[in-house]
This record gives sequence, structure tokens and C-alpha cells, in this order.
Amino acid sequence: MKTGNSKAVIFLAIFGVSLFFSLTHIAAKEAVMKLSPWAVAFFRFIIGSATLFLLMRLTGKKITIQPVDRWRFVTLAFLAVPLNQMTFLTGIHYTPASHPALMYATTPAWVLLLTLWLKIEKLRWWKWAGVALAMFGVAVLFAGELLSFRQDTVLGDLLILVAVLSWALFTALGKPIVERYGSLETTFVVITFGLFLYFPFGLIPAIRADYSQTTITVWLSVVYMGIFASGLAYFLWYWLLERIRPSQVAIVTCTQPPLTALLAWIIFGTVPTYNLLMSGIIVLTGVFLMVGYGGTKRGLDEA
Repeated sequence: MKTGNSKAVIFLAIFGVSLFFSLTHIAAKEAVMKLSPWAVAFFRFIIGSATLFLLMRLTGKKITIQPVDRWRFVTLAFLAVPLNQMTFLTGIHYTPASHPALMYATTPAWVLLLTLWLKIEKLRWWKWAGVALAMFGVAVLFAGELLSFRQDTVLGDLLILVAVLSWALFTALGKPIVERYGSLETTFVVITFGLFLYFPFGLIPAIRADYSQTTITVWLSVVYMGIFASGLAYFLWYWLLERIRPSQVAIVTCTQPPLTALLAWIIFGTVPTYNLLMSGIIVLTGVFLMVGYGGTKRGLDEA
């Protein structure tokens, strides 16, 4: 993974993850305003698991889990689906859409701290510099929002923080597993196990949910989250984790706020601001420093 072509593929995958997740915040907000978050997650991960199963069939991939790794897969599944999604989808209902994007931008810092603690990575200057640059870039975009956390949003913000921490741990702990089993195989098992773990919590809310207010837009949002977020984006996230360091993968979350603002300009005609331009430049500088300078890395981080 040291050639120019492979580096280009890495950055293409980073763009794909950023695009899919950037639209997820918009889709999720639309869905949970008209449908129970518990029901949204239930349908989302049924579709996500089916999408990954189809990819497994099309590519001829198979997986045999070693007994020693079974509980590791269950742990990853719990972090990625019941814990992450119940807190995210419930939290986004009680906080402005900008808050999750801002809080998820702290993911690379949490991942870097976790991987240092777990001895998966070593601290290098370009890591903390890249993380600091990317997070500063997001802060530039949300300069006004940094001081707008109010008492009426504190519950939602705390739930989103739990979602961020669970996603950071899901990323850090997934590195050795994804290298052992492969990205598509690991993602399929994790999402499917996660669906089974979530099933007892989601089935009854899905049955009892009030569908009278749902529109075609709501269902398209759910389908989008299932196919592109829980399916393709989760797969690309672990595909990247298989090839580069966890902290390098995590810094992708910092590209989502400026990309979301850019998409709002393209789709809704919202005129981009000076903050957006500066934010995008700073964030991309941090990403290129982390991924470009640091290079790809499989296995324990020795550099």
C-alpha cells in the first residue's frame, strides 16, 4: 500500500465515507422528526445487514470466526449498533443538527487517546498536529455554535457524546479484527450481530410506531441510512481501518461538517460563507498531514 495509485484509492475511499456520513445527519434528522428513533434504527440496520449480505454474495466472501474472537465481534457489534445508534438517533431528536457534526469532529482525538492507551499506535508529531488542525477547522465553521449549548439541549448533547465515544472505541478495537478477517467480512458480521442485539429493543417500538406522519421522504431517508450509511459507509470505514491507522481513519469525521455545508450550497442553494472556505482548507490540511505524511499502516503502529 505504498504506491501513488493506492494512496489515491485511500483518498477516494475517504471522500466516499465523508459524503455518505455527511448526508446521514440530514437524513437522520428528517427521519426521527416523523418516526420513532428506535424504529428508524430497527429498519436502518435490517437494510444495512441485507446490503452487506448482498455484497458478500456478489464477491463470494465467507467468514469463519475463531472461538477466541466471538466476544470481540459481539463487543464491536454492541458498540456500533445498539449503543451508538440508540444514543445518536435519540440524541439528535433533542439537539440542533449542527451539534452532532461538531461533537463527532472530536472523534479523532478520542481514537488517538484510546489507541495510545491500547498500545495500537504511538504518538508522533504529525498525528496530534493533524488532529488539532482538523478539529480547529471544524471549530472555525461552527464558531458561533461553540457557545450555543443550552440547558434545553444538554440531554441530546450528552447522548451524542456517548455515541461519539462508542464510535471511537468501535474504531480503536476494530483494527486487529479487521486485519485478521477482512473489511467486508468484519463489517457484515458486526452489523448483523448488532441487528440481533438491537432486535429486542427495536421490534416493539417498530410495531407500535405511529406511521401516520411518515412520508416518502422519511422512508427514503431510512433507506438511504440503511444502504449508504450502515452498509457502504461502515464497510468503507473498516476498509480504511484495514489499511491505515485508526487515528487516520477517525480524522475523516472532521471533513463531514464542511462537506455537509457544501452539499447544502449545492442542493439548497445556501451561499457558502468565508468560515466554510477557511474551515475546508484547514480541515483538508489536517487530513492530508495525517494520511499523506503518515502513510498507510497495517498491524501495530511502529512509525
